[in-house]
Amino acid sequence: DTIVVGIRASEARPEFVSNHGRLLDYVKAGGTLVVQYQQPDYTQRGLPPLPASGAVRVTDETATVTVLEPTHPAFTTPNAITQADFDGWVQERSLYSFEKFDPQWQSLLEAADPGEAPQRGGELYAKVGKGQYVYSSYAWFRQLPAGVPGAYRMVANLVSLGKK
Repeated sequence: DTIVVGIRASEARPEFVSNHGRLLDYVKAGGTLVVQYQQPDYTQRGLPPLPASGAVRVTDETATVTVLEPTHPAFTTPNAITQADFDGWVQERSLYSFEKFDPQWQSLLEAADPGEAPQRGGELYAKVGKGQYVYSSYAWFRQLPAGVPGAYRMVANLVSLGKK
């Protein structure tokens, strides 16, 4: 129901780039694609389904995260996500978030390092054809091995977006 693409796939996995058109066809036909953070080459190659650019980070793992769309299924199904789900994170919040993005993207989360402008390009959702596309620059690859309960709950919700 959902395909999850690992970090840096556009840089390290040539098959991801060469088959990206097939993945977009899958989404347009009703599939769900969750793409974890990618290096700047991801946007430079035109891989996002909608325009996006920039590569900003939130390095403070305790930075406040605001859920911008609390009724979105990414925060309600199967787990009700609360502020406590952002507790206990390690090393950083997000990497290579988009600074600028097409208004058709729906921004789901906001975070900022102390003294920095809020970043809304770290978890974006878009309807593409009959399906859905999520770009998440949040550091799931660090939180899951560290056993952060909220990270497991949130990733479960992202994967569950594809359930019919």
